[in-house]
Amino acid sequence: MIASLIRSFWFRVLLSASVLAYLLSTLDGGEAWRAMTTVNPRYLLAAVVVDAITRATMIGRWIVLIRSQGDAISFWSAGRIFLVSSFIGTALPTGGADITRAYALSQHTDNGRAAVASVAVDRLLGVTALMLLAVVGLSLTSDDATNPLRLFVTTISVVTVIATTTAFFGDYLTNLIFPTQIRQHPIGQWIIETADNIALFRTRYRVLAIVFLQSLLVQALRIFEVFLLGSGLGLNVDLTYYLSFMPIGLLAFMLPVSIAGIGVPQGIVVWLLQPLGISGAQSFALSTLIVVLGVFCTIPGLFLYLRNRNSLG
Repeated sequence: MIASLIRSFWFRVLLSASVLAYLLSTLDGGEAWRAMTTVNPRYLLAAVVVDAITRATMIGRWIVLIRSQGDAISFWSAGRIFLVSSFIGTALPTGGADITRAYALSQHTDNGRAAVASVAVDRLLGVTALMLLAVVGLSLTSDDATNPLRLFVTTISVVTVIATTTAFFGDYLTNLIFPTQIRQHPIGQWIIETADNIALFRTRYRVLAIVFLQSLLVQALRIFEVFLLGSGLGLNVDLTYYLSFMPIGLLAFMLPVSIAGIGVPQGIVVWLLQPLGISGAQSFALSTLIVVLGVFCTIPGLFLYLRNRNSLG
């Protein structure tokens, strides 16, 4: 029942709206608005450039996974699918972009399960890389003000890495856990076949190494992008702090608990910056800029989407 509730679109709308309303009631909205409208344009432009580089790297990473499955795909085709799905995903609950991407790719291949597996592995390695960077960041900082958060971040990082690693052994788990009735059901068969396709990557060491290194670059760029936005707002926060704790904030933007990253992820970013004495208005401004920039950088996907519709018409 809980899982069904979390998947509910209206539940996530209500949750996002509730958290957003609470945040706005606890901070100076005028200060937050002034901070966002007076952000240094040079830092903002730099963040846009970094975001573009990040997305290009993500497309390249995904292509490595797709081609390792024996499917030939050009950078343009993969890029178009990635950008259009990113745009469509802004109007869907968190995770909608991945579902859209997997569906679009399945229309270009003969194996829909393999398409889903490529997106799943792409996401799993990305999350693992993000948590690894958090551990690296924690080893570089020893600020006493952050001690209450250190155990939390370390625990989340370890649990996340264990969970993502376990997903590569989903073929064993589904056969072990699923009763015969579920294994024979079409949905159960779909899950088992997808898990089998994900498991195939266990022996593709070279592919995993290449994609994981690309994932580390992607996540480092995402953290640097947040650092640029914070600097543009005038926040006096070291890059090492962002490296240590912002992975948790970015992880929250990936979880299916919000609509377009509004609400819960913003609240987590505000919470993460509290130990440094950053005002709620400033940290809320930063979290909002992360959301706005993410939506803005999907505009190329909008043009490609409209172009495709026009060509079909």
